[in-house]
Amino acid sequence: MTLETKREYLQGALGARDYLRRSQAGLKLHRQFQPKTLRWEYQLHIQGKPAEYQAGFLDAIGAYMLTTLEGVLVDLYRWEVLRVLERANHQN
Repeated sequence: MTLETKREYLQGALGARDYLRRSQAGLKLHRQFQPKTLRWEYQLHIQGKPAEYQAGFLDAIGAYMLTTLEGVLVDLYRWEVLRVLERANHQN
């Protein structure tokens, strides 16, 4: 992975964390879940980005989902998504 593609991947991961933060704040405020929000985010803001950005975004969403499915509560304001993905990528 070149420096430029790695930068895009990391930006995508941070973009996913920001999306999750916004979604969480919206849920707390409106007390309503919109199942389409991830699809909307992807279609409107992510789909036109470079492939590495998209990969980082989706990998971060996947890491969050798998972590929460394991029963771990993730504090999105302290979650070090880049460290989580780096560890996961080194294991593969």
